[in-house]
Amino acid sequence: MEEDLLRDEIYRRLGLEKGSLSSESGNDWERAKNEVLEEWKRKEFENNEKLKEIDYSSIDKNTNEFKFALTSASHKLQDYKISIAQRNDLSEEDILQLIEHGNKEVIINLTRHQILSEEVISKIIPNSVYLAKKYLVEKQNLSNTQKETLLKLLQEHEDSYKDLIYKLQSTI
Repeated sequence: MEEDLLRDEIYRRLGLEKGSLSSESGNDWERAKNEVLEEWKRKEFENNEKLKEIDYSSIDKNTNEFKFALTSASHKLQDYKISIAQRNDLSEEDILQLIEHGNKEVIINLTRHQILSEEVISKIIPNSVYLAKKYLVEKQNLSNTQKETLLKLLQEHEDSYKDLIYKLQSTI
């Protein structure tokens, strides 16, 4: 839960106007904080149970379930993000959300199934795994700067990336 949202909920739980306390600590503050966090965990768990039944490759992007799965930082939702990354109707904002909260499988699926913008590719390059790099070279339209950056990264581990280095050098 975000810090500001948590703070708002604690004030609401205490029945006070936001910012009215001189100190946001003490027994009542901690009790209210724990209650809010427990309630939030319970709701997230209930949402996770409902989310398991949904096909994220075809669900409408405007549903709350899709938006929750897309924006949640929960590790439990990574499988849903992997499915979402394969969709052909993602906006650049959706893709950036997936990059921010996604694992390596999400990044791999994005590089494999999406046509990525220069900005998105630049975010992916530094921390990508082998398959993501492979799909960047094979499936994405890389700028010369991106090719050079990627080539430098690949050359740091030349033994592992010989085939990709060769493919990339042939395009420069």
